[in-house]
Amino acid sequence: MCSCVRGSRALPPALLHRLLLPQSGFRLAGRGFWSSPRGLAVSGDPQPLPVPSQARVVICGGGIVGTSVAYHLARLGWTDIVLLEQGRLGAGTTRMCAGMVTVAKPLSIECRMANYSNSLYEQLEEETGVQTGYVKTGSLCLAQNQDRFISLKRLASRLKVMGISCSIIKPKDVAKLHPLLNIHDLVGALHLPADAVVSPPDVNHALAVAAAGRGAGGAESSGRGGEPGLTSVSPTGVQFLDRTSVQQVLVEKSQVTAVETDRGSIQCQYFVNCAGQASEVKVSIPLHGCEHFYLITKPLQEPLPPSTPGLARLTRTLLKSIHLKLCAAGRQRV
Repeated sequence: MCSCVRGSRALPPALLHRLLLPQSGFRLAGRGFWSSPRGLAVSGDPQPLPVPSQARVVICGGGIVGTSVAYHLARLGWTDIVLLEQGRLGAGTTRMCAGMVTVAKPLSIECRMANYSNSLYEQLEEETGVQTGYVKTGSLCLAQNQDRFISLKRLASRLKVMGISCSIIKPKDVAKLHPLLNIHDLVGALHLPADAVVSPPDVNHALAVAAAGRGAGGAESSGRGGEPGLTSVSPTGVQFLDRTSVQQVLVEKSQVTAVETDRGSIQCQYFVNCAGQASEVKVSIPLHGCEHFYLITKPLQEPLPPSTPGLARLTRTLLKSIHLKLCAAGRQRV
């Protein structure tokens, strides 16, 4: 995310809680993406460390997309990587995500990506020592009419071809898996036993820790619960700078040459835009924001078992259990 901020520095341990642009291939109308947006001041910060003068890759955005890019580049053996974040890691859209990891996606490539993410998140805690909130609850996709039921059967066929465990079940089986559901109007459901729930900010934290090579074996104590953290020196060559504003991406002859920040310029070969809505890329994309809503119930008298599956509709809603309560969420019609 990119915004005009005060004070950038490498992330200390206590604070850690779209695509690769090669040298030839991204044309800009001007010399930069961003016009200096809103500011963010943080009082009481220590003296900021200088921004490096050069890097092989600069990543803009410290949400789960940005930290995932850093993690996977590090796993591929890339070094000299700098990730810039306008505020704190995972404090933007990532912090507001529902945290349901489901393979019930309309496109096959999305199903494969979700299945890979599920496997990755399951082993991240062991790899990093950071608790990610991963629980394999499974999920249910409900059908209240025949058309929806047919679409779920088609999805199940695609998932089985990919080797992903799933089954079409009857309403009575839905009631056994989720006792609070009223099944009187259900035609059937798709059960995905390997789906899971996670804490998105914690997964973001774990990806950053893993990217910097501070795994469970060599992690440094943060002084706050002993969580592994990052310092300015990374054995993998990945550096994280929070509270850093990306003001401009410099391009010459269709090649990225440098990234200008409020703390100085970084010469680079590649730039990765993971800033989401804050990216301000001058490309017309037929997308717009819409409001999401959620409600949380009072604590249940009899808490649901941890294995109670979450509910997801490909249309607009989800339901999951959180700390003895139920959380229902959805979005406005578009």
